[in-house]
Amino acid sequence: MTERIIKIAGVRFRENWKVYDFDATDIEVAIGDKVIVDSERGQGFATVVRLKKHLGQFPPAEPQPVVQMEHGLQVEEEVDTDAAPVEAADDSKQKPQVLRKILRRANEDDLVRESKNMEREAEAFKIGQDMITEREMPMKLIRVEYSFDASRVTFFFFSETRVDFRELVKDLAYKLKSRIEMRQIGVRDVARMIGGFGPCGRELCCASFLKNFEPVSIRMAKKQEMVLNPAKISGVCGRLLCCLSYEYEIYDEIKKDMAGMRDAAVKEKKEEDERRVAEEQKDAEERRQAEDMKRQDERKQEEGRRGKKKDDQRGGRPEKKKEPQRSKTAQQPSEAQRQVKEEKRPTEEQAAQRPQQEGDKTGKRKKRRFWRKKKKGQPGGEIKTQGPETS
Repeated sequence: MTERIIKIAGVRFRENWKVYDFDATDIEVAIGDKVIVDSERGQGFATVVRLKKHLGQFPPAEPQPVVQMEHGLQVEEEVDTDAAPVEAADDSKQKPQVLRKILRRANEDDLVRESKNMEREAEAFKIGQDMITEREMPMKLIRVEYSFDASRVTFFFFSETRVDFRELVKDLAYKLKSRIEMRQIGVRDVARMIGGFGPCGRELCCASFLKNFEPVSIRMAKKQEMVLNPAKISGVCGRLLCCLSYEYEIYDEIKKDMAGMRDAAVKEKKEEDERRVAEEQKDAEERRQAEDMKRQDERKQEEGRRGKKKDDQRGGRPEKKKEPQRSKTAQQPSEAQRQVKEEKRPTEEQAAQRPQQEGDKTGKRKKRRFWRKKKKGQPGGEIKTQGPETS
């Protein structure tokens, strides 16, 4: 196949629906034009919302879109057509899907038919609501949609439990003379279809620009340090706000970078507190010491004034120090001590004999000295001694 420029138009079937790509190579269309496209359910009425060109093989091959189910509502993920064309796989089981084409631009008859279908939708919604109320079925009707050729009517409803609506489908088919399709949707799809305004004051993201519902967890709110109040982190649908996922990745990266900065700030604050406490303790100690010194000075001055006052009263003479008085028991000796002293005291006869005894002793000493000297003077001879003359 030869390569040529392919013009791709993104169209939207409803106001808040997802954008789907169609081949618009052979038709001149502009953004905002109403067109008739070839969809899986037959012809469809849509609006062109974007245009782009692609250089590649014709027809361009792309992988089959992944289909997700959410409470019975099919949500198709958009395929990036800006990428290079996918080459044919060797495996015969994988068959590429070809872009469907835009059949023509909508004419006056198509616009009239679309307006009639919208009127039929309002009438079918009223009929279905009345039947549900009569049967007291636990379900809430959200929207009714007619296909472009009016061959199929789709009822979107919400219910927290499974509902047996077989009898309801039979009655609706008999009343509307069309094929009836019932789809149970979730609370997020209810908010998308009904629309409204969020806590921020702006139009709901799901009703304005959000294409797919991304999973949102309470961890995202914790990471962004939000108040974990269900009334503040929940949307009109009762689920967590979709905008919590917008800045989660940025917060996650910033948290890693700020972990070190936070530790440094905590450490600095702790050191500052310790320094402040130390300074306060030092100031308190200095004040206490100053007060003690002041108290001591006042005490000394008071003692000086008292001493001066006493000196003035005594005529300027210094006061004699009083000797400590001994106790009466210490001044008066005991009876045993008195007897010992009396025994040791010499009598009058002993006192008279003491000088005579002392004289006799001195005489004997002198005689011994005399004979010692005489003996030393005659070393070889025999010394004859005579006894002392007796009187």
